[in-house]
Amino acid sequence: MLSGIYTSCKTNTLDALHEDEVTARDKYVKDKNLADFKDVSGIYFKDSIKGTGDSIKSGYIVKLYFKITLLDGTVVFTTEDKYGHNYEEYTFYIDATSTTINQAYVQQIAGLHSGLKKMLVGGTAFMVIPSELAFKAVENSATIGVPRFSTLLATVYVKKAISPEEQAAQ
Repeated sequence: MLSGIYTSCKTNTLDALHEDEVTARDKYVKDKNLADFKDVSGIYFKDSIKGTGDSIKSGYIVKLYFKITLLDGTVVFTTEDKYGHNYEEYTFYIDATSTTINQAYVQQIAGLHSGLKKMLVGGTAFMVIPSELAFKAVENSATIGVPRFSTLLATVYVKKAISPEEQAAQ
């Protein structure tokens, strides 16, 4: 009987992991003075360099460079080589629904879509993306190095954007 009472009072492991993520993210945001940069989508978005080109919208294809890390600095996705140089941009489809496109892990980060739609071509931005807008409670440690309930930090440079009209003309 006592073990039944004990287990019923235990915190759910997933809830505890999520609480740990929220605590660590809140500390990071506070330490980096990012609280004022919270967007209605749930990400924290800060332009590093404001672009001067077109704004990015749903349906656009963007060519970009990025570095996405965990809160501890572990790099999980990047277009950089081992020396920190970018030579080949990544093709990202804004709000695409194609199964083939959505198989790419970077494409699955909903918070990245939200952040990119706040940018202009030629701009660089920094985003703090909560797990709710990334991979949620899915355990991806073995495949892509992202544990469940991981906040992602993304630095993104948008090199080029192709509107749906320009795509149709090609």
